[in-house]
Amino acid sequence: MEDKYKKYSIVVDAMGGDFAPGEVIRGAVAAEKQFSIKPVLTGNVERINSFAEENNIDISGLEIISSSSEVGMGESPSDVLRNKKDSSIYIGSRAVQEGRGSAFLSAGNTGAVMACSLFNIKRIKGVIRPVIAVVIPLGDSKFVLVDGGANADCKPVYLAQFAIMGKTYAENILGIDNPKVGLVNIGEEEKKGSELAVEAYRLIKEIKGINFMGNIEGREIFEGMADVVVTDGFTGNVILKSVEGLARMFFKQVRDVLTSSIVSKMAALFLKKPLGAMKDKFDYETYGGAQLLGLNAPVIISHGSSKAKAIKNAIRVAGESLKTDLVEKIAAGIGSAIN
Repeated sequence: MEDKYKKYSIVVDAMGGDFAPGEVIRGAVAAEKQFSIKPVLTGNVERINSFAEENNIDISGLEIISSSSEVGMGESPSDVLRNKKDSSIYIGSRAVQEGRGSAFLSAGNTGAVMACSLFNIKRIKGVIRPVIAVVIPLGDSKFVLVDGGANADCKPVYLAQFAIMGKTYAENILGIDNPKVGLVNIGEEEKKGSELAVEAYRLIKEIKGINFMGNIEGREIFEGMADVVVTDGFTGNVILKSVEGLARMFFKQVRDVLTSSIVSKMAALFLKKPLGAMKDKFDYETYGGAQLLGLNAPVIISHGSSKAKAIKNAIRVAGESLKTDLVEKIAAGIGSAIN
């Protein structure tokens, strides 16, 4: 039993995601037991209690904040802000602003989570745009991608701040000492690429305390050359979705080959364990979700298809963010760059 997080409470949207509220409840209960974190659920109290009772899950240790509506995956964030202030996402983010929890987690509508969190929790002083940080496993290593999709249109100063926030995240959450920061571009030369990339290079290069390795090309990203990969949200989201699609395609091809004949099926029996271990190294559920950096409290955005393991680990990451004073360190880094 770990107790290093016990003073923290994490507000969890119980109604967000493809498998809500069941898998969210299971993940919250698992996190409470394993990490001694206090999850605070927001959602339909009747549905939460009913699921727990039907599945013999003890949720007596969990506080539940009632909400009367849910946010669909296709709903407009602006509509949610205007018309769904009784939703689990809005109420959950507001609960953090009111001090009823120290961090917010949801596997629901990403845009709505961002909009409600920005409206209620608000930005750290000096942060121009919050950024989505996504941990991408590389087998025996990993890197953090910033931005994973929060800001499709960027200015060079945004990318400079993304570098500061990504570096701070890599140090405190991934435990990487003096992380190498790379800027996504189509060439290594300092003057190569778009105006955005050229000017961002100049700004990041001037930031004290950042181990800036310069430009990094697409093929180098997955060779582990950088611990923090900085780009605009449009490019970052394309990279992220391409990785997800490639992983699905790869494992499908492996499965098809290993089930194509009697001989290959026999070989599959011997390869099952090592292939399973390899797949586990790339399991996104280990990292729990992306973090929206730049707000006055940790906000974790979990994958829509998150199950209990992913929710549990997202709660753990939220606890680590609080334990390491991630928000305060980001604020200090941004403040130093401005001054």
